Amino acid sequence: MKINFETIIWFIFFLDALANVIFCRSIKFNDWYIKNFPRISFHFPLALGWSLLYLLMTIWIGFLIYRMQLN
Repeated sequence: MKINFETIIWFIFFLDALANVIFCRSIKFNDWYIKNFPRISFHFPLALGWSLLYLLMTIWIGFLIYRMQLN
């Protein structure tokens, strides 16, 4: 995969999605998040389903970028 602007942006989103899944699975982080950000955690709870969907969509876009670079 060539390193260009799209690849760098994709990699940032991929790291964000991966961290989201890891933090979502962590009980300590979830407790810390709820304790320190009660209003935000009420409106935006950490949910594994949405985190995995975000990760899968990011991987899918990565495959699309890779296929575009092959042509």
